[in-house]
Amino acid sequence: MKSILLTLVMSFLTISHTQAFDQLDRNVAEYNLSDRGVGLINYKNGKAYDPVSYFVEEGSSALVGSDEFSLVYEEVEYLFSSAVNMKSFLTDTARYEPTFGGWCARAMVAGQKVQINTELFTVVGRRVFFFVNNRAKRFFDRNLEKNILLADKNWKEISGEAPRI
Repeated sequence: MKSILLTLVMSFLTISHTQAFDQLDRNVAEYNLSDRGVGLINYKNGKAYDPVSYFVEEGSSALVGSDEFSLVYEEVEYLFSSAVNMKSFLTDTARYEPTFGGWCARAMVAGQKVQINTELFTVVGRRVFFFVNNRAKRFFDRNLEKNILLADKNWKEISGEAPRI
């Protein structure tokens, strides 16, 4: 019983330390947000998308979020398609928050911040990469490993944030 309790306490301390560290290098001023501070906005239709919906266990599709299921996390408002997705987001925010602050991954390879079409994306492990158009997606997808490394490096230089992995 002592062993289980000690393991739980150590796990909590590790998670708390990791979350505190992640918050120290957060730079929301560099995120791709609407005028009211909403994240994951499609530049083509102006709608906010559910950041959880892109993952396989959620159907791996771009679902429009609803004001009914919204929350503000660390100064960014996110809209969700369901209460279940909103709850999932809170259990693993580092996974579900948009990569590169919601900017186009192809543009980030070049060190630029470009709006996104939230319906064009690639999921790699625990991360979703968004794109402005099909051409940008094809370019990025051709050499994922190299492009992810370059984009991560550029995002760190632009925002000061370490990549979410």
